Amino acid sequence: MLNVDESFKLDDFIKDFNQNSKEPIIEPSGDDLAAAFKIDEELVMIGCVSAPIPKGDLEGTAKYAYNWPTAIKDLENHKGHILVSIAQGSNNYIKRFKIFTKVICSILRTTDSIGVYKGTQSLLIPKEDYLNEAGLMNEDYIPLNLWVYFGLRTIGDKRAGYTYGLKEFNKTEMEIINSDQGLVEIRKFLFNTTQYVLEYDVEFKDGQTCGMAAEEKIKISLSKGKFVSGDSFKLAY
Repeated sequence: MLNVDESFKLDDFIKDFNQNSKEPIIEPSGDDLAAAFKIDEELVMIGCVSAPIPKGDLEGTAKYAYNWPTAIKDLENHKGHILVSIAQGSNNYIKRFKIFTKVICSILRTTDSIGVYKGTQSLLIPKEDYLNEAGLMNEDYIPLNLWVYFGLRTIGDKRAGYTYGLKEFNKTEMEIINSDQGLVEIRKFLFNTTQYVLEYDVEFKDGQTCGMAAEEKIKISLSKGKFVSGDSFKLAY
């Protein structure tokens, strides 16, 4: 999302990306309005839109953006936005999302941008938060907070949590329902389990158990989602 429309400059973007990435941009084409290029054999496309993201779209996501409580106010006067997409390529989702993250970082650094909106993952992330989290990305750390939304709910005297965005990695979303654990503990458990699932390409099955330690046996069951559409794995945490 941009404070100033038409602030994207393709040459500035390419220069910044190549300075900050081991995999350079190759075969770039297009201009400051629309461009396409390859990075490590993945095709990336950028398109600039001279209009704000519809307020209705942002409000639905901002309602649950506990990481950016002032999002609606901060974004109410943004002038335009940039669409970023990666064409269907390899099945290495981690590699593809790392490329996606690097592209967004270069756009954030070279434009008058405010933040990032990912509707399919229910994420709204301020510019500096995105850049700071992405700066930690390396071979051993994947920036899950930029890729997956971890929802948290309090219902009566119980707590709940869920993932939103695992479907982008061809994985089933996970939920914790009616838990006596605190919200911090629930988020941490979902975060760690998500990291395990993505890094090791794990496929849970109904009736299995999981845990962060050998002695921890958290039952897994598959059923219709409560906070997410379709089926989800329920973790009895």
